[in-house]
Amino acid sequence: MKPIIIAIVGKSGSGKTYMTEFLQSKLNVPAIVSYTTRPMRSGEINGKDHYFISEKQVPHKEHMLVYTRFGEYEYFSLHSQIPNNGICTYVIDEKGLEELTNRFADRYEIISVLLLCPMEKLAIRGIDPKRIKRDRERKRLSTQFFDCIICNDGSIEEFEYRIMCQFNNL
Repeated sequence: MKPIIIAIVGKSGSGKTYMTEFLQSKLNVPAIVSYTTRPMRSGEINGKDHYFISEKQVPHKEHMLVYTRFGEYEYFSLHSQIPNNGICTYVIDEKGLEELTNRFADRYEIISVLLLCPMEKLAIRGIDPKRIKRDRERKRLSTQFFDCIICNDGSIEEFEYRIMCQFNNL
């Protein structure tokens, strides 16, 4: 059996991190934490939000699961982060999901999840307008590309219920 990657995509504030933490706490599904060369932001924790490294520490691309350059910084994950014959979650953008699917669908079972959240909910959640604008400019994949679409437009309990309906059989 191939290792399973639950690849989670969505706008800033849509619930990607919450879904990852929920699956980890309720179903013991570990998460892949990306590496980045960007500086740590206030409140971030090394090893939880990202692994913060220098450009000199970036490994050769053959070891990478996915890679992207956003602005002047690099972001990537490694094949070694995937549990053998296991399952994990990975918060990823559309470009990364497309790369992951095109390059490694034969090596990993990839379950692609799109989290939807209406703009008015993002504003209520206090998402920075700059992040909302940035998300509008990112690559978008057709909803047909995704195996699962979950709308996060209600309470936390409703969101958790929708997640469990999709992944309770893991």
